[in-house]
Amino acid sequence: MQNYDLLLDRIAKASTLSREEIESKVEDKKAKLSGLISKEGAAQIIAAELGVNFEDQDLKLSELMPGMRKVNVVGKIIEIFPVREFEKNGNKGKVCSFVLADDTGNCRTVLWDANHISLIENKELEIGSTVEIKNASTRDSEIHLGSFGELNKSTQVLENVKTEKVVAKKDLLGVVAGQEIQFRGIVVAMYPVRFYSVCPQCNKKANQEGEDFVCKEHGKIQPKKRAILNLVIDDGTENMRMTLFSNQISQLIPEADLEDVEKQEAFKKDLLGTEVNIVGRVNKNQLFGNLEIVANNIEKVNVDKLIEELESEN
Repeated sequence: MQNYDLLLDRIAKASTLSREEIESKVEDKKAKLSGLISKEGAAQIIAAELGVNFEDQDLKLSELMPGMRKVNVVGKIIEIFPVREFEKNGNKGKVCSFVLADDTGNCRTVLWDANHISLIENKELEIGSTVEIKNASTRDSEIHLGSFGELNKSTQVLENVKTEKVVAKKDLLGVVAGQEIQFRGIVVAMYPVRFYSVCPQCNKKANQEGEDFVCKEHGKIQPKKRAILNLVIDDGTENMRMTLFSNQISQLIPEADLEDVEKQEAFKKDLLGTEVNIVGRVNKNQLFGNLEIVANNIEKVNVDKLIEELESEN
């Protein structure tokens, strides 16, 4: 289920308006703000105007959006990451994170308070524990819990939680930085391929020093070439620049082929106008201030598979 549909259901239940009336208000709000806000954002504004408060309600993970405050959720811990120490402005601290799941999705949860982190360190909370979180906030696609929040073990029994990563289907129009989305679009432009050098052992970027290439971890190395491919994708609602790195490029063409000018040009001619399925993250370009997609997965649309999916939705 989409965030927007879930929000409409919650607003309708908490108010005297029908879904159709709420949707009309959402469209009016978007038009008033010149389309500079997503449907979900407009729905949250409408909820506030109607006096609908989500702060005392437990939300499903699929309902969370960037920038929310006083979030309450219940979920099961399905993965725990090591506690890390850090130093900032001369002060030392710890941070810990785990993946929380419910029957609608899962997301990373980040702990900043020493008392909460100690629950993980002392194994009071482990993989499989069901937890109740209160007064958290959301940043990008993560839950963040500070000293004003609560983290407690719950007696609720959660079955059939989603362990695979869930990425919502979205139109490009209305997306915001930090969202992970999946969408279908057409390749309308391809920029010249750029190459950079990486360490053959750790695959991190290598710096050129004179005639040599140096890796910070492995010293002087014989580098490997890696490609960066930038496309422009149009999904019918908006077009957006998208970046593909080695793993994603190899889903479309062997990366080495792009070093051959003729093969690169042939690939470009074949790719332009092609419909593709994409899973990626929305980032904000700090230099120009516009939104871009960093692809995590890309594949050409399989028409037969698409027809099956559309038929199953109907």
